[in-house]
Amino acid sequence: MTADDIKALRKQVGLTQRVLAECLDVDVALVRSWELGEAFPTRAHCAAMEKVRTSPPPKKARAASPLELLGDPAFLALLRKLMADPKLRAEVERLASSVPDPLDAG
Repeated sequence: MTADDIKALRKQVGLTQRVLAECLDVDVALVRSWELGEAFPTRAHCAAMEKVRTSPPPKKARAASPLELLGDPAFLALLRKLMADPKLRAEVERLASSVPDPLDAG
């Protein structure tokens, strides 16, 4: 596969370089180097990419952006309740402590 073939496959399936790398169990830098023509995939990687083409991974639902959330009246009502009720806020903070911050994933 050429660099252009890999880019075309990735765009056809709608994947980022990172997601393609995850599908192939390789580092994203390797996918970048393939797409730049600095390195070439092995036959095994080419076969794995063809499998990705025929059976792409499910797309993850896009999370609402902060601006979209701020425009949602239901979200704002929830936020007001959280801010006004100390017990509710403490419970939500306790629950949130075990969930990774989405801004840290990247």
